[in-house]
Amino acid sequence: MINKVKYIIGKHLNISVCLLFALFSCLIILPYLHGPAYIHQEGWDGRFHMARVAESYLNLSHGHLDQAIPSVMTKTFGSFGYPQNLFYPLITMLPEVLLHIIFGNAYGGYLAFIALIFFSTFMSMYICTLKITKSRFIALLSSALYGFSHFAISITLFYRSFGGSFIFIFMPIAFYGMYQIALKDHKKWWIMSLGVAGLILCDLPDAVVVVLMLVFSFSMTFTVKEAKNIKLTRIVKLIYAGMLSALLSAFFLAPLLQNLLFVKNISVNKLLLSNTVLPTLSVFLTDKLASYSLGLSGLIVVFFVINGWNKFHPALKYLSVVLLINLILVTNIFPWPIFDKYLGFVQFVGRFLYTATFISAFLGAIAIANIVENRKSRYLLVTLFCSIGLLSVTSLNFSIKRNPNGNAVNIVSWDDFQNATLNNYIYDYLPHNAFKIKDKLEQHSIPLMNPKKEIQQTRWTTGYDSIHYRINSVQKYTDVVLPNIFYPGFTVYVNGEKMPEKYNKNNAIVVPIEKGISKIDVKYVKTPVQIISFWISVIALLTLIVLKNKKLTKLLPLFKKH
Repeated sequence: MINKVKYIIGKHLNISVCLLFALFSCLIILPYLHGPAYIHQEGWDGRFHMARVAESYLNLSHGHLDQAIPSVMTKTFGSFGYPQNLFYPLITMLPEVLLHIIFGNAYGGYLAFIALIFFSTFMSMYICTLKITKSRFIALLSSALYGFSHFAISITLFYRSFGGSFIFIFMPIAFYGMYQIALKDHKKWWIMSLGVAGLILCDLPDAVVVVLMLVFSFSMTFTVKEAKNIKLTRIVKLIYAGMLSALLSAFFLAPLLQNLLFVKNISVNKLLLSNTVLPTLSVFLTDKLASYSLGLSGLIVVFFVINGWNKFHPALKYLSVVLLINLILVTNIFPWPIFDKYLGFVQFVGRFLYTATFISAFLGAIAIANIVENRKSRYLLVTLFCSIGLLSVTSLNFSIKRNPNGNAVNIVSWDDFQNATLNNYIYDYLPHNAFKIKDKLEQHSIPLMNPKKEIQQTRWTTGYDSIHYRINSVQKYTDVVLPNIFYPGFTVYVNGEKMPEKYNKNNAIVVPIEKGISKIDVKYVKTPVQIISFWISVIALLTLIVLKNKKLTKLLPLFKKH
């Protein structure tokens, strides 16, 4: 019987690996399938990200397929037209919305989404490592070390920072593309473009740090002697990859830049990088089940990397130096106070742990493969690391269930989970001078915004990218302040007549009204920048598909026999 099972697995190895990763992903969410729902408390990433998708679900569930990605939020985030999706891309979160619709329950869809994230992380690392190393053992081991890493578990299950979770999925793809440009077939430069575009559409601040480290890692190309014209070609292809990444993600980047230039100073909390560093030992040794660190498992992997360094070829040795640099950058060893003023866009140094986690898993698997050559011992080792990973995940999950408040989550029923996600009050992208009136914005009251004016509000409703008021005024006014903040694209109609753009020192929209009843419609209309950049991205993607059709066809099979 055992021999028959081995034969089936060996014959259908590709399917077996997929099923194994699917099993791991299901086991990860298993502790949550029985009992109440758990939602992050206010101010935590998990609450923020679930609120991001709630409005898309409400639109799609009513059959409005064209409203899957609203530009401004009129049902969540205070319902005053906060332009959340113009500053933070939603597209990678759409699978959660679809799962919500399929399962018919917000919490069920959320748990399935977490399982999908882990499955995609395992598969992405496995496929890309397999294509680089041509070793199924290294690919399988690196996937376990990567997907079950302390940092990956912390980001997805504890902080529930889903933008960061998707970074783990696209980083192997971006690295594989960079590796091809630097050392192998530079004609595959477009793969890096897909990976980097994916990173940008996950979480831009995280992506900036990861991409900078990828570009720095590209210098491994100089560890191999080649003709100058080939080296120049590789550098040019790297530039091509960057340009295509920008084009593919232009539909997000261009409107973002437009709004940032208009707002100039958003309300996002700005931290000194020197205040976010970790004590050196805390990078590996922590008394928490979840934290910004590599954890003890990461320390073990790094030990293997150090031990196997002499057997690495020059490019991998260079990559191990990049790993060391990333580890130094998250600690107080690096003189961050000097750079606080110039590298503020990083926001906090923990972002360097993404690259450190990936490189340590990749190099660690290669180092272990160089040490352990016996087939049976290898797969026992994979089993050991997977078991430790599952135990770590289970320990964290049960810790959250035993002490919800200590883990910053609230207990609600599965049915109430959806309503709980609608309430989120993080307004990082408000203009700094508008943040002081955010409480008034949430009241949706024109009389409250104009206390000295004799105005009565009789109705307030919202629609897709629009907010509607009905007021009655005892006299004519030229400067009625609305509880809405102006951004490029906001257009106001009073009794059907388009009003000129006007806003006060707090960036609140100002309109004139006549005596009597006025119907005020605040609508977001896509800007020319938004429309043009969307078609640029579409054309770039279609052009890539047409020109690289044969190569895409080769890439689509999950595995290739070696």
